[in-house]
Amino acid sequence: MNFIIQIIVGVVLSIASSLLQQAFAPKPQEQKRRTGTRGSAQIGGKVPQYFLVGTVGEPGKLEYQNAWGNDGEVPNAYLTGVYSFGDLPITGLAGLFVNGVRVTVSATDAVTQGYPVPQYSGHLWWKFFDGTQTTADSYLTGKFGSDADRPWTGDMVGRGVPYLVTTALWSETLWTGLPSFMGEFQGIKLYDPRQDSTAGGSGSQRWANPSTWAFSDNNWVIIYNIERGIYYNEPGATTLGTKIWGGSATQAQMPYAAWAAAMDKCDLAISLVGGGTEKQFRAGRRISLNERPADVVKELLIGANSRICHSSDGTIYPLCGVPDEADGAFSDADVLATEPLGSIPFPNLDSIINGATATYREPSQAWEDKETAPYYRSDLEAEDDGRRQVEGLDLGTTFSGTQAQRVIKAVIEEGRRFKTHVVALPPEYAQFRVLQALAWTSDRFDYSAKMFLITARTVTPWGVVVLGLQEIDPADHNWTPGTDEQPLSFAPVVTNRPAPQEVSGFYVEPATAMDNEGNGRRPAFDVFWSSASVGVDVRAVRITMWLNDAIDPVADDPIVGDLAWQGDVPPPLGSARLTEAVTANTYFVIQIQYISESGRATVASDLFAVRARNIKLGADDIDITFADIAAEIIEKINAISIDARDAADRIEHLGTLLSEQDAANFNDQQGMKRELRKKVGDLEAGFIEFIEVALGPGGAIATSLSTLYAAMGGDSAQVLVRYEAIAAPAGVSARWAVQLSSDGDLFASAGIYLDLLPGGESRIVLDATQTVISKDGGATVLALFDENGLMIRDITAAMITSADGYTFLDLTNNEWQFASAP
Repeated sequence: MNFIIQIIVGVVLSIASSLLQQAFAPKPQEQKRRTGTRGSAQIGGKVPQYFLVGTVGEPGKLEYQNAWGNDGEVPNAYLTGVYSFGDLPITGLAGLFVNGVRVTVSATDAVTQGYPVPQYSGHLWWKFFDGTQTTADSYLTGKFGSDADRPWTGDMVGRGVPYLVTTALWSETLWTGLPSFMGEFQGIKLYDPRQDSTAGGSGSQRWANPSTWAFSDNNWVIIYNIERGIYYNEPGATTLGTKIWGGSATQAQMPYAAWAAAMDKCDLAISLVGGGTEKQFRAGRRISLNERPADVVKELLIGANSRICHSSDGTIYPLCGVPDEADGAFSDADVLATEPLGSIPFPNLDSIINGATATYREPSQAWEDKETAPYYRSDLEAEDDGRRQVEGLDLGTTFSGTQAQRVIKAVIEEGRRFKTHVVALPPEYAQFRVLQALAWTSDRFDYSAKMFLITARTVTPWGVVVLGLQEIDPADHNWTPGTDEQPLSFAPVVTNRPAPQEVSGFYVEPATAMDNEGNGRRPAFDVFWSSASVGVDVRAVRITMWLNDAIDPVADDPIVGDLAWQGDVPPPLGSARLTEAVTANTYFVIQIQYISESGRATVASDLFAVRARNIKLGADDIDITFADIAAEIIEKINAISIDARDAADRIEHLGTLLSEQDAANFNDQQGMKRELRKKVGDLEAGFIEFIEVALGPGGAIATSLSTLYAAMGGDSAQVLVRYEAIAAPAGVSARWAVQLSSDGDLFASAGIYLDLLPGGESRIVLDATQTVISKDGGATVLALFDENGLMIRDITAAMITSADGYTFLDLTNNEWQFASAP
C-alpha cells in the first residue's frame, strides 16, 4: 500500500494542483511562438489555418491589394485591400482600428466600395463578410475582374473565410503611409448547453443543429466546444459538418450540472468602480489548427481561475474558482491508521511567490499587450523574510484589465495555501471525485473543518480510497471592487496631427478708395493680419464678407447674412484692401482664414463687425454713369429705328421684320400687312403697317411697325411707331417707341421710348434737342431741358445733396455744408 501512497504523492507534486502552479507552469515552445495578438497583417502563404473564438482583436492576413482611379491629377488614388481573418465563419465585426485608433463602424450610407468611416471624411470605406458568403464580392469583381496582372475573378468567393475589404483615397494630410487595420471580432458561433432544453438547460440551441448556435466569449462555453470538437458547417446547415479540430467528447461525458455551474460563474456580474458591471471571466483567442487543444484549454483555464479534470472513465469535470462549500467531510478517525499519510514538504522560500503582474490584451489600445496594475501584499513580503518575490503572468485570452486583476489576486492568495496531503480513506469515500472539496477536522494537524480540494484520486484493489488534497479557502476568490480594483493607466491612442493654425493679429478698419487726383471715390475696408504668422505653410488668406443681419448692428453681436464677397489674397503683406461689393454706409461682417500649402487644417478668425464709410457717387462718377446710360440708349434707339422705305423693302423681300437671329429662334411665323404708296418723279409718299407674331424654341414674340413718310428730292420726313412684346427663357420684355425724323440738308429727330427690361426694370426716354414740361395748354412752362441743362420754374425740396455726400443743403433744418472730404 505504501507504494500507492508514494505514487499519489508524486502525482500531486507533478500536476498543477493549485492555480499558481498552473499559471506559472512553462509554456511549450511552439505555443510561445503562436500566442499573443499581432499588430500587423501577415503576408504570404505560410500562415497556418486558424479560427477565432470569443471576443478577439486580429489584424488578419493581407490577401489582395490593388490601386485604381484618379483624384484630380493624382493617378491610382484609391487603394483597395482584402484581409482575411481565419478559415471558419464568425459572428461578426464588432470594431475597427485604423493606424491604431478606433473608428466608428456603422453600416449606413453605403456606396459601391462600402460604408464610409466618418473620421476620414470621404477618404476611407469598408465592407465585411463573415464567412457565410456564397458569391464573390461584386465590387471586387467589377473593379478588378479584368485586371491584367491581378484579377479578382468570380470564383474568389472565400467560402468559410471572414474577410474585410478596405478602400482608402489618397490624401497627403490624412495618410503618412499605407493605412494599417486591426479588426475586433466576435468569433465562431458556439453551442451553450444552458440554452438547450433537451440537455438540461432552457432554450432552442441543439448540438446537432449548428444553425441554432450563438456567439459566446464565456471561457467554459469555449472549452466545452473544444472538448466536443470544432466543426466546419456550411452556411445555414442544420446538421453537423466536418470536424476540423478539438476533442470528440459526448454530452454524456460532460455532466450538465457541473458544466452549467462553471459557465454561470464566468457570467457572474462584477461591479466596477467606475460604474456598471462586467462578466467575471471572458475570453477570446486566435486558434491555429496545428496547436494542441490541451494547450489552448490551459490558457482559457488560467484566464478564468479554473481547473479541469479528465477522469479515467472518460468523464470531464470543470471547476471555476473553488467550491463555496465542502461536498463531504472526514476526520482523523476516518483516515486509515494502517496506511501512512503522504508527506509533501512546504515549498522552498526561493520558490514562493508573494506578488504578481499580468499582461492582457487591451481593446482600447488596439488590442496591444498591456500590463494591469500589479498585485503586492506587504504582509506576505514580511512573512517571506522581507522579500518581494514577483512573477509575471501572460493572460493571452483575457481582454479586461480588471479581470486580469481578479485572476492574479486569486492566484497569489491561493498560492499561499501550502498544506498538501495524501490520505487513505475507507471505501465509502469513493463517491467523491477530483475537483470536489472535503472538510477535514484533525487534532493532529489542528484543522477544524478545513477545506481541501481533491486533486488526485485512486482506489486500490482492496477498496481503499487514496486522495491527493490541496488546501483551499473560498475567501481567496472574494473580490471587493472598492478596495481590490486598481485604476488602469495608459495613454489614449489617438492620431496626432498638427494643431489647426489660428489667425493672428486680425482686425478691420473702414477706408476710402482714392483716385489718381486724391479724390475719395469708393468706400473700402482695410483688412489686417500678422505677417509673421503666415511665413510658413500659408498659401493664401481667404477673406469672406457678409451683410450684418443683426437687429442693432452697433450694439448686438454680428449675425452673418447674405454673402457679399469672398476671395483669396497673397499672405505676406499682412493686409489687403476690399473695394468690391462694399456699399456706402452699410454694416458688414468680415472673417479671414489661412489656407495652408500642405492642406493642414486651419481655423477661421472670429467675426469682425464693421460699417462702411458713407462715400457716395461724385461728379466724376455721374459723368461715367451718364455715359454708360447714353451708350445703352443709343444702342436701343438704333435697334428700334428703321427707315420707312428700308422697312418696306425688307417686308417686300423677306416677309418679316425679325432679325436673322430671331427668325431662327421663332420659326413658326404669321404676318399681316397694309400698304399705300405713291411716287411721281422725285415726289414720294407712303404708309406701311406690318404686324407679325411668331413662336419657337426661343419663346414667343409679337411686333408691329407703322410708318408714314414723305420725300421730295433729297429731303424726307417720316413718322415711325414701333412696339413689340417678347416672352423668352431669359424673361419677358416690352417696348413702345414713337420717332419723328427728317433727313437731307437738315437732320432732326425727336422720340419717346418706353422700355420694360427682362430684369424687372423699366425706363422712359425723351430724346429731343429741347424738352418742355408745361400746363394750361402750353401757357405755363414748368421745366425746360435743352443743351444748357435743366431749368425748373418752381422747386420744393427738403434736402439737396451732392453725389459724394459731402456737400448738402438741408432746407428743412436750415443746415448746409460744402466740403470735398469728410
